[in-house]
Amino acid sequence: MKIVYALNYWGMTGGVKVLTQHVELLRKLGHEVSLVSQVIEAEWESKVSPEMLPSFSDKDLPDADAFVVTAPRDVEALWPVAQKRNIPLFHFLQGFEPAHVLKRIEGVVVPEKYRSKGLITKLRYKKRMRGWKKNLKRFDALYLLQTVKMAISPHIVEDIKKRFDIDCHLLPNWIDRGAFHPKVEKLDYSKKLNIVSVGNFNIEYKAIPDINEAVRILKSKGVPVHFTRVSVSDIPDVERKLNIADKFLVRINETEISRLYRESHIYISASTEIEGFGLPPIEAMSSGTPTILTRVAPFLAFDTPHDFSYFVNVHRPDEIANAVLELAKNGDLRESIIKRGFEVSDKFSIERVGTLLETIIKEEIEKKR
Repeated sequence: MKIVYALNYWGMTGGVKVLTQHVELLRKLGHEVSLVSQVIEAEWESKVSPEMLPSFSDKDLPDADAFVVTAPRDVEALWPVAQKRNIPLFHFLQGFEPAHVLKRIEGVVVPEKYRSKGLITKLRYKKRMRGWKKNLKRFDALYLLQTVKMAISPHIVEDIKKRFDIDCHLLPNWIDRGAFHPKVEKLDYSKKLNIVSVGNFNIEYKAIPDINEAVRILKSKGVPVHFTRVSVSDIPDVERKLNIADKFLVRINETEISRLYRESHIYISASTEIEGFGLPPIEAMSSGTPTILTRVAPFLAFDTPHDFSYFVNVHRPDEIANAVLELAKNGDLRESIIKRGFEVSDKFSIERVGTLLETIIKEEIEKKR
């Protein structure tokens, strides 16, 4: 198969990393796969690199049996070309934009900068509301196009079916379990606890401030903690000035992050419902590190029963702090969560999900022939 993965923006993000994994795997399976982009924000360690194109027009895009994109603007750009060539356009969903925008319109999610009660803030919020409603119409129109949809999480598949009555393939993210292998020796939880969290502070749905607050609570109680914050983007001054994290790591590679998981006692993610999948928790589980996760659909969808992590409610730093204490003192609970974490992470091995990706693309290409 000849497949073109196209993304307008190439930067160091989790979403871009997943696409590069697709390309690398499909090439190993013997397929001719191109990765093209128009904007390269930053160079970063990756086994595949994009080819720069002047445009995503029919003239500039390579010959292909299928296109794969993830961003709405790339759907808009490549849809006319896919129609002209009579090939499938795969819309790989790492989130569900209509749901994100709808939550803001309905007031379920209110960005922090709009939470104050001042008049100016209310006026800005009203203006932003009009923008969200306009975006919702745009997203709805894009999702109604006859693209082949693949989503990383069951809750996104369900949302698409519910809102548009359209079928969507489930294609979870995956990890290389050879890289994210378990600890050789068990860690001592009776001394200083190494806690790690991964995510961009500026992405609101990651709720990194909640994790910072939980660690602050622990330190204020005299709990010995070493907190490491990892991000694919530069750490903003506002987070550094909190003086809560003991160490910041930015744009580290897979070898470094896997080692960090194995050296850590606990991994924490505190995302809200807007999270698409959340790969770091799976990586941590595969490394033998117990996790604390928020009780949201993306994380709950990893497996049932929900005994593979210590679950807490969204925006409850106090519950996160209590979970850390419970995991530290309750060895039986901790070992049970670690064991189930191994089982869950096996579901997302590169071998299992890679075969599914190849099958979906082959079948949809055949439908067009």
